Amino acid sequence: MYLVGFGEAMIRYAPQANASPQADPNAQLMLRSIGGDELNVCVATSKLNSNKDLPNSEWVSVLPSGPLGDLVYDSGELAGVNQEHVIRMKDADVGTFTVLPKIKAVHYQRRNSAFAQHDASIFDWQEILTSHDDTWLHMTGITPMITDKTRYSWTQAMDAAMKFNIPCSVDFNHRPQLGSIDNLWNVLQPYVNKLEFLIMSMDSLRRMSEEVFTELSFPPTTTELGNSDWLQFLLDFRAVSNAKRVAVCFKNRNDAGVQKRWSVIVDEAGCHSTELFPVFHKPKDECGGGSAWAAGLLHWIAENKLSTLSTESGLGTPKLQITSSPLVSAARRADILAALCQESAGDHSQVEYAELQRVENEGKDDFVYINDAKESEISKDEKMERTFSDLKDASVVAIIRANHPEAAIARAIELCGMGCRAIEVTLDTVEWRRVLQEIVRAVPDNVVVGVGTVMDEDVKNIKDIAALGARFALSPIEPFGFIDECHKHGILAVPAGMTSNELWDMHRRGARVLKMFHAGMVGPTILKSMLGVTPLSAMNILPSGGCDPKNYKEWLIAGAFCVGMGSNLTGNDIKAKPGSPEFEEGKRDWEERGKAIAQTLFLEINNNTHKKKVGTIMTH
Repeated sequence: MYLVGFGEAMIRYAPQANASPQADPNAQLMLRSIGGDELNVCVATSKLNSNKDLPNSEWVSVLPSGPLGDLVYDSGELAGVNQEHVIRMKDADVGTFTVLPKIKAVHYQRRNSAFAQHDASIFDWQEILTSHDDTWLHMTGITPMITDKTRYSWTQAMDAAMKFNIPCSVDFNHRPQLGSIDNLWNVLQPYVNKLEFLIMSMDSLRRMSEEVFTELSFPPTTTELGNSDWLQFLLDFRAVSNAKRVAVCFKNRNDAGVQKRWSVIVDEAGCHSTELFPVFHKPKDECGGGSAWAAGLLHWIAENKLSTLSTESGLGTPKLQITSSPLVSAARRADILAALCQESAGDHSQVEYAELQRVENEGKDDFVYINDAKESEISKDEKMERTFSDLKDASVVAIIRANHPEAAIARAIELCGMGCRAIEVTLDTVEWRRVLQEIVRAVPDNVVVGVGTVMDEDVKNIKDIAALGARFALSPIEPFGFIDECHKHGILAVPAGMTSNELWDMHRRGARVLKMFHAGMVGPTILKSMLGVTPLSAMNILPSGGCDPKNYKEWLIAGAFCVGMGSNLTGNDIKAKPGSPEFEEGKRDWEERGKAIAQTLFLEINNNTHKKKVGTIMTH
């Protein structure tokens, strides 16, 4: 791929903390950098180019003559970007923007820049776009909104690309200071269905739903990022906008400044999502990430010889979440490059291909943590302490073991609506990652969610399990390294044993809660006798296997910390294959008998232990 980017680059000034008090209160240290999405993308892809003697990107623009124009030009040259079509204009300015932290705003000065005032006739777009094989044009929605002159150049470039079948991508990038979103959409709309990618921000999507596509319902701010409501909104947006593909980045930052980043690309087949394999990082600079994301996407496409993408054809209803496809792989690289770019100050990515490959290989089919993004040990200890307390208060853990993912998610939500305060998703559940993730999103904050049936081969997935929102992990055995790995990632480990010797051995190695399995072979009387021996009373025992709504009180009276219940509480239907006679029979049994038993159980638990009211459950 030979990438061509057309747009303005500016000089950015960002205040920095003064190392020592200044005599002049108006004196302020400033970080000066070069920024402009199209140049940023070209620089990022050029830095990834293994053959530095053969440019793989070209920036087309207008700069003033003089030292400030040289400053911008040299930044592209330093990265190896071809700039043979960067026109230099006399008696003109370079655009600038200054970050104003006190008012959380950016001040632009670009109206009289060389780029804003250029004559569109200076560019021969046929020559620019057809001189190299496999050309790709990347632009943004900023350029056509700067002035009428830049809009004319933008449309000429786009018209030429359409005429010569040059694939294009556009980062919508609406800037309210430049004009209304409705005006920008009027410029883009004739080309949208021919773009390979339309990249949208969350804010632009919200504005589009409020001002252009008012028939769309933008998810409320209380909606968990990335859940099924968001994915359905993206499918609807793609449909009404008539776009071929829509790409959106999701970012969520915790109190420690760690940002979780993932993305979704929507096409006919559905939502290609990297949410199950996000990237965690602590941005050192808030700028440049979006440009690097686009660069990573285009670089993957170029590397895999997919310059002319075939539309992913979906049969029937588009899927809400596709987790394995070429577009997922492309988005994955984009996520990683965006995070790596923000490890250094400035808009231009400094990431070399070897570093990108290293991080990709280390995080293959896994979560990626960039440098110091991992949670502090203190927060993990606090999390486990809270989980311990929540499990004890719950009294009963409802075990979800299912062959029917949708029914499993719905059943967990239904049980929480009855008053259930602890849910376990077993790792032999079909699509357990998605089931776990959806349940964590949907249930109230006062419900603790974890996993079960963790075996030796699953210990390596504990980090992923933690990132998906699980707070505890149960096993029918004690897998190798299980306790340490769980506690390393802030998950409360609950290994299993049956005899007092087995249970005590795990207790003294740090397991705060111990699963007695198979409890039905022992009985409450044995548990009471075991805990009656004074030293052993320090153990917190969670019996599971053979416990049911009829005998759970006996276990609690005997001293159980909490009681685990499977299908005798959660129903047999979710264990059966969808559409099978067993599923239909189990569903009838749940409606006629099981539901009432579960309701009675949780009513008893909450009344007897004065539980807090059940919170609001998000509709799945």
